[in-house]
Amino acid sequence: MNTGRSPKRWAGIATTMSGMAILAGVALAQPAAATEIPWGQANFYTGDNFTGVVYPIPAADTECTNLPEPMHSVANFKYANVEVYAGEDCTIPTGNVTGLHWGTLGVPAKSYKVLVSWPPAGY
Repeated sequence: MNTGRSPKRWAGIATTMSGMAILAGVALAQPAAATEIPWGQANFYTGDNFTGVVYPIPAADTECTNLPEPMHSVANFKYANVEVYAGEDCTIPTGNVTGLHWGTLGVPAKSYKVLVSWPPAGY
């Protein structure tokens, strides 16, 4: 007797349905207090994941700037390149945070320098 549905077909349907349920769950799983994206700004934060005290990064800070306290995360939504340092007076470089990038820092930042990258020279 042929029912028209093979066990492989049922397995495929079950896999598709469970995948759709996972995607629906991910779409609904939003953090209780979602952090708003600071468009047009660059900020350091004293806590991980953009929590704690906010320290704005002025685009004009092209000289080394010491932070008032160690910063644990950064969001950069400017056309700028922020050089991050683990030591005061721009010592112990840890990396750069270019525009449209953000994250929790592996090592707390104690100083930084901004390199303006937009508009390019002569623009």
